[in-house]
Amino acid sequence: LKFLDDPSFGQLETALADKDAETAFRAAHTLKGICANLGFKSLFEVSYDITEALRAGDMEQAKVMWPGVQACYARVENALNQLEQ
Repeated sequence: LKFLDDPSFGQLETALADKDAETAFRAAHTLKGICANLGFKSLFEVSYDITEALRAGDMEQAKVMWPGVQACYARVENALNQLEQ
């Protein structure tokens, strides 16, 4: 449940909006690693993809991928909130 306290998702969102590729990469990479450790397979996969786009410096592709990351994150967030109740 502590996953929701991690700032990586918000940092990624802010960095993409600010067109800050370096910060976006770090946030995506952190999010990807956390998801791998926790077994959040779907969120890991989209986090991996956006991390690789950012590693290549392709902010436009990362922005195209962002809605998929948001959707997967929302599903994980909803599931964790249901567990907490």
